Amino acid sequence: MTPSLFNSALLVEDEPNLAIALQIALHKLGITPICASTLSEAQSLLKQSTPEFILLDRTLPDGDGLDLCTLLRKQNYSGTILILTASGQTEDRVQGLNQGADDYLPKPFSWEELEARIRALSRRKSAFQNSVSQPQIWHLNPSTLRILGPKGWITLTPLEFKLATCLITQPGIIISRNRLLKDVWGFTFLPKTRTVDHFLGRLRKHFEENSEQPQHFITIRGAGYKFEK
Repeated sequence: MTPSLFNSALLVEDEPNLAIALQIALHKLGITPICASTLSEAQSLLKQSTPEFILLDRTLPDGDGLDLCTLLRKQNYSGTILILTASGQTEDRVQGLNQGADDYLPKPFSWEELEARIRALSRRKSAFQNSVSQPQIWHLNPSTLRILGPKGWITLTPLEFKLATCLITQPGIIISRNRLLKDVWGFTFLPKTRTVDHFLGRLRKHFEENSEQPQHFITIRGAGYKFEK
């Protein structure tokens, strides 16, 4: 079976024969749409689920499909909308694109062109999604003193952030207590203090699932401390 280009779809078309033919064309692309023949039916279906792709006829019994397109964009719908229209006038196509359509296909059209348009829209969607880089876990934001860990974003105090940064940026490296006292706290002499252990305990409470059995901020007895992703 052909892999689906879109995981979910809505087909809005009031001409019964064309609606059936469009369903067959979409099935060939691995897309199984839910179907509506009016704007009111489409709006009712959209309240139940949000499809990734909408194939929308412009001329419907209860209004202009472009009005639904405009409404969806105002509601921040981020899916793909392909509008079908009986008008091939340039100004109509421009209007549709300006009001939120991703593509505009005038009737009559060939099935090969419809398939090509849908494939192109799917590629565009995939390219956009791949271009939106998501911060990786253990992402550091020095301007806000925040770190993205397993529990989400955590805001730290300046010293907590400095200690965490020192460890996170050197994963797997054992760093001695004395070095941390110099690099993080700026001590020129090395007092006997449990400051490092105290602050490490605070980081464990922030980031570890079980602070008593840490998996990330680890104490190596007699040697120092290290961070493991």
